[in-house]
Amino acid sequence: RKRLHLKNSGQVNEKELFHGTRTNDPKLIYEGEVGFDMRYSDEGMWGMANYFAVNANYSDSYAHVKAWMKEIFLVKVLTGDSYTCAPNRTLRVPPPKPSGMAGGGLKLEQLKYDSVTGTTNGSQVFMTYDNEKAYPAYLITYQAYNKA
Repeated sequence: RKRLHLKNSGQVNEKELFHGTRTNDPKLIYEGEVGFDMRYSDEGMWGMANYFAVNANYSDSYAHVKAWMKEIFLVKVLTGDSYTCAPNRTLRVPPPKPSGMAGGGLKLEQLKYDSVTGTTNGSQVFMTYDNEKAYPAYLITYQAYNKA
């Protein structure tokens, strides 16, 4: 948080977003050493990243299911200065900022956006490319509902 505050002239942009873990047990996150860990992530539409959605119904499709119950996280995510783009599977880090967007005394060649954002399946999603920008605030457990 402190690093983003300095880098972006106070702009940390903390958001509450949703995250589903699919086949990975949520315990890997809330009992894990580092919390969100990209090593457990599948490569997605915006490359290898931790993915978070504005809409809970989007994350529902990624929910962890066990015994007719579903689990998704409500996550506090520091999105900082986000780069908006179309899907790009080659991303491994956010792109560099254009010249003139320096802040916090960092050298321009080191300055990258803090996260990436885009829209898919009716939800805005945010991707972070390091594990330190997200905190699993709540694990939401609910009954799986069959629409049929």
